[in-house]
Amino acid sequence: MASGFFLTTLYFIFASLVGTFGIKWLYDKAPSFTKLLILLVNTAIICCYLIWVIVWMAQWNPLVVPILKNPNE
Repeated sequence: MASGFFLTTLYFIFASLVGTFGIKWLYDKAPSFTKLLILLVNTAIICCYLIWVIVWMAQWNPLVVPILKNPNE
């Protein structure tokens, strides 16, 4: 179970590195614009990672527990 967490974490780290180096390679025109693009890409990847972690952890102990009723009553 924990291996899925670590593999997905590595996937997001890899996506961040690919995005960073891709921007440095493709959009190396103005240093300030390149830094802004790197910041935006890494912020988007961090937000997606946090959403994934919150959903993944919410499945461990759901906040809404279904109440089972006895059908004979």
